[in-house]
Amino acid sequence: MFFKRLLGKIAYKLFYNEAKKYIDDKKGTDKLLSRTERKARNNRVSLGNVGRKLSLLIQLLKSWVTGEYRDIPYRTIIMLLVGLLYFVSPIDVIPDFLFGFGFIDDAAVIALIFSQIDKDLIKYLEWKKKQRP
Repeated sequence: MFFKRLLGKIAYKLFYNEAKKYIDDKKGTDKLLSRTERKARNNRVSLGNVGRKLSLLIQLLKSWVTGEYRDIPYRTIIMLLVGLLYFVSPIDVIPDFLFGFGFIDDAAVIALIFSQIDKDLIKYLEWKKKQRP
């Protein structure tokens, strides 16, 4: 738990200002989502279970970007953006090229964000269920 929190603080310090810029830049956020999906797809095996969590975070942010779903607090959007920026960034505590170990820090940051926005994710999933015909 300490490791996750430490990485979360590092990610927040590194990417908070950049994440704020994405709030009003929907095209930029779309590009970030594409980069995230590409990296997740290319590293599916290394990510393991975190890949599914990451996929849900991407879906939530996509729904926000398109305007389909707006019931997301500002803090949650910032946390999602910080996490995705950390994930796609070559600046890592543990470099991604270290096979088997390179995604430990990315996975920890994603898991931390997932746990921090749990209530918002539940609301989103409930909303999503209602959208299905």
